[in-house]
Amino acid sequence: MLFTAVLGAVGFGLLAAAQYFPYLNVTLYNTTAVDTASIYLAPHGGPNEGAYVFDPHGKLLYSIVNRLGHVFDFQPCTYQKHLRYCLLQAGNNNIFNGYGNGIASIYDDHFQLVKGLPTSDYHEFKIKQSFDEATGAVNDIALLTMYNSVRRDLSDFGVPNEDDQGWVVDCHLRALDATSGKVLFDWSALDHVPLSEGLVQPTGAISGYTSQFAWDYFHMNSIARLGGGDYIVSSRHTSTIYCISGKDGSIVWRLGGKSSTFQLQGFEFSSQHDVRVINDAGNTMRLSFFDNAYNTFTPPQGDSSGKIVELNTATKTARLVQQYNPPEAGFQSGDGGSLQLLPNGNVFICWGSTPYVTEHTADGVLVYSAYYAAMGSSVSSYRAFKAPYTGITNPK
Repeated sequence: MLFTAVLGAVGFGLLAAAQYFPYLNVTLYNTTAVDTASIYLAPHGGPNEGAYVFDPHGKLLYSIVNRLGHVFDFQPCTYQKHLRYCLLQAGNNNIFNGYGNGIASIYDDHFQLVKGLPTSDYHEFKIKQSFDEATGAVNDIALLTMYNSVRRDLSDFGVPNEDDQGWVVDCHLRALDATSGKVLFDWSALDHVPLSEGLVQPTGAISGYTSQFAWDYFHMNSIARLGGGDYIVSSRHTSTIYCISGKDGSIVWRLGGKSSTFQLQGFEFSSQHDVRVINDAGNTMRLSFFDNAYNTFTPPQGDSSGKIVELNTATKTARLVQQYNPPEAGFQSGDGGSLQLLPNGNVFICWGSTPYVTEHTADGVLVYSAYYAAMGSSVSSYRAFKAPYTGITNPK
């Protein structure tokens, strides 16, 4: 059954979709197959930036607009055993080139701030629970990306400067105790990944000539934590997924890029976002991610897509399990994007700089699509999520 509807929202009420964004222009390809959870969206790049919750039909359930600055991530999370809402907000300074100051915030269901954690970036913020075998306690661990501009000799990359020192972005993976703020683990890309792995060379807004326009050779955009304490890191500008030892920070393996540990069988990917671990058992690991196939600096490698891949650490091979294609050709998302596995087995995809969200069955059949702004507009959502909605009361 094909059903299309448009509902619009702004501020704290419903208004005409033609006048404001975001709105959801929904197409249901199979009503019975669509997951019934709500959609969490954080559009930016237009006049009504903020955090929104819609039901699958496009009805506005909640919005807080133009009071949070640039919101790059909005999702339910668990903190101190309670349902909370985690947001990544861009700070007021140093917002440029896709990175800068950020604010990692946890809100309650009255949208009052419960906890704020310092960060110098706004690509990743999630809270994961970790069981402490010694004490039996369940600890909340915050995973954050950190970006800092530092001096480096970049003359080999065509960046002459005073004393042969240019500027490069050093991306950090940081794990914190979410309650105390204590740093549990910190990993620097510059300490472990050579500049030569970068596939995006110094140019234009990342020329490397000043701290503001530092060369972003790595561009970390997602972090996942394995049960054993290791980490999975996604690097957009090396087109590589890294497994990082949680003990000493060494690189356990690389997937993709110039120095892949694995032979990729039947697929390629580049400039990926939102790498998640589906399972990790024995010699096999399944990962999901959004394959941008484009980064705005180099020519597109094809249409963006969602992917699930399986790694075999014994044979050092990686195979494509399933690919999720866009509703139509021409989806080339230069930044952002996410892929979420839903409880009913479906897959929910945010198409990053292409203002669409879609839902697919496990085997790739499109059952739902919705756009919240015009194609080609400046409006986008870094990620989007589906989750039950129990109600939020706006702050006074």
